Amino acid sequence: MLHVMRNRSLVIAIVVMGCGGKSDSPTKKHDDAGSAAGPTAVPLAIPTVGIDQVKRMNFVYAEGSPAYEKAVAAYKKKDWATVRSECEASIAKDPMHLDAHRLLATALAQAGEHAAAVDHLVTAISADYYKYGPSLADDDDLKAFRATGHGQSVLALAQKIKDDYAKRIASGVLVVARRSPFKWPAQPGVQSSSSRGELYAFDRDTKRFLRLTHTDQVTGFVRSPTGTETAVIGFDKVDHPKADDQPSLFARPWLLVLDADWKPVGPRVNLPSAREVSVGYGPGDQLLVTTAPATGRWTVGPATVQAVDRSTGKLAKVAGSAPLPRISMTLDEGRLLRSPEGIAAAWSGDPPATTSFKTALGGSVSVPESGSTAQASIAVGPGGAHVAFATFVDPCAKDLAPSLYVADGKSGTLKHLLTAPSRFASRWIDANTLAYEAHASRSRQRDRPRHGPEPVN
Repeated sequence: MLHVMRNRSLVIAIVVMGCGGKSDSPTKKHDDAGSAAGPTAVPLAIPTVGIDQVKRMNFVYAEGSPAYEKAVAAYKKKDWATVRSECEASIAKDPMHLDAHRLLATALAQAGEHAAAVDHLVTAISADYYKYGPSLADDDDLKAFRATGHGQSVLALAQKIKDDYAKRIASGVLVVARRSPFKWPAQPGVQSSSSRGELYAFDRDTKRFLRLTHTDQVTGFVRSPTGTETAVIGFDKVDHPKADDQPSLFARPWLLVLDADWKPVGPRVNLPSAREVSVGYGPGDQLLVTTAPATGRWTVGPATVQAVDRSTGKLAKVAGSAPLPRISMTLDEGRLLRSPEGIAAAWSGDPPATTSFKTALGGSVSVPESGSTAQASIAVGPGGAHVAFATFVDPCAKDLAPSLYVADGKSGTLKHLLTAPSRFASRWIDANTLAYEAHASRSRQRDRPRHGPEPVN
């Protein structure tokens, strides 16, 4: 299933897990490490993992950042007292500064205050395991801490958090979300830029986000048909036009392939400059990327299709067209392109659209409102019991927005879900739950508004 980023920010909050104990005295520190039987690990309760709002990840640029930068400078000199004071100052201004929590934990461990170090370590690894968890086992600054009972407790908890992440990711909804809105560079020309987006798994049980990438540059992703890997695309440079009637370009788009444990399969692949980049999987899980030049402000020329060598990152041109399904990205928009299985219709135009269609279970659907639906907007539920689709309207229309409908696979009976200025990229989570993309702040609902996973009865 494919997912693309829309131009909005999603939202994050952190649970601070404490041990409830006071800071260790020097005698206690000796007791932790000196027992002949080895340190005793006290079990720690697993906290709620992830973050409640994606904007929490903006801590790098928030109010507590200047103090944290001073802490980093002090860390390079191993000035632990200054590291501690500046990290504490950073957290006082921004309680969600995860980098400061992690570095403060190291300073506290160096001072022998192991119980206090536990609090800050757990805060960081529970909120963003893939950034802070894997380094615990081999961080030289925590070597002595790991030999204590507190250190052993944290290592054991980290494994539980990792397992909890894996379970929630497997049942969650993958999304791309920004820590803050994208901003164009102030000046025209080729220059560094960031989407400010990352890939997250949204856990429907806790309504929290689990961060999977750490680039600050993600724009979209696609999962392999076998589900064993995920291809992520992003950019770190743009070519910003001088005039509004000129096209904006990816100056340096890139592709990264992640395995089932969210680790890179090979090196990041830098792609050629392009107006449009798309990624999808061909037969046999062959990873294909296409790049297309601009021919006008909104139009693109013929696309070059290339196969990706995952291990080396090398690209090789191949014959044929781009695969379906795939994601297609420009600096103006992202699209999901797919050909729905089991749907019979007379398609025409670009993008392919139809006025009516038949489902695999025999249901006949005449598209209401605009009288047309795009092929890419149709999502077929498990067993064909339900079919979601969006009415097609001119993307440039100011006073007309598409609507999202669900049709019964057998009867063709329609249920209106939402009207909003959106492409309504959608995915069936299970037979009765549809996840879709929508702009909540501008939605217009004739029945009852819903945003996110939608139960269909």
